[in-house]
Amino acid sequence: MKKSSLAACLSLAILSFAAITAADVIDPLDNAAAPPGLFALVTYTGHNSVPDVTDQDGNEYDFGLEASSLVIRPVYFIGQVADKFTYGVNAIIPAVHLSLDSDNAFGAPSSNEFGLGDIGISPFIFLYENQESQFFISFWEFIFVPTGDYDEDNAVNIGRDAYWFQHQLAFGWYPGRFGIDANINYFQFLESDELSYDEPDALELESVVHYAVTEKFRVGLNAAYWIGVEDAKDNGSTIPDSEPMTFKLGLNLSYALNENLSVGFRWMHDVDSENSTMGDSAYIKLGYVF
Repeated sequence: MKKSSLAACLSLAILSFAAITAADVIDPLDNAAAPPGLFALVTYTGHNSVPDVTDQDGNEYDFGLEASSLVIRPVYFIGQVADKFTYGVNAIIPAVHLSLDSDNAFGAPSSNEFGLGDIGISPFIFLYENQESQFFISFWEFIFVPTGDYDEDNAVNIGRDAYWFQHQLAFGWYPGRFGIDANINYFQFLESDELSYDEPDALELESVVHYAVTEKFRVGLNAAYWIGVEDAKDNGSTIPDSEPMTFKLGLNLSYALNENLSVGFRWMHDVDSENSTMGDSAYIKLGYVF
């Protein structure tokens, strides 16, 4: 492993995995508008298995991280601006368990952490909504507060020890049985006071293309591409060729149990990775509309 890659991977090991509970969360019909006054409660029960990390050439090294999470997401559609721009607010409240195997390429000791992760608050507004054509465009601003525990001596942490942001432009189009949901995400990470490593901002493109097999059962294919917009820095010095990159593909299933309750399952696999993690993730989603 090259020195610059080693530094990037070591920093990755030290960084928290708070973004696990926020990134790549897109499911069929997520980006549709709802009537003002509607309140929904969504939960995600998930697990991420991260056996490896990669360097800038895609070479894999043992990491051995297992991450389980329960995320509660309340969503409230408040009203409309000028009788046509629906707006509202939602929140991300994660509980996370991290387990790191001591048999890793960095010689880090085993770690077992559990607690509340970084909480996110997000106002949103629909910039365009056409119920006839079923086409929607919206903007969501996620603000994550450093509520998760952080210890600079731990190899992995539940929190990031800094504020971070997810700026999201979301699209939804549902012509007949077919549909597509897509997001353009820009992640902005502020620097921690405890950590000398400056993680680069990142751009993510994520989408799910889906088909209604029946009125209640929907099948989809997910894809997500994440790339750092610049090199990372360690103690103020740039680490060459350290931009993280991941490309994921997966399967999505959803079923409406009744008018108010739905259940979904999603699995994602890291197909390609550089300066990042390699593994699989899955979650079960429950959504209830009040």
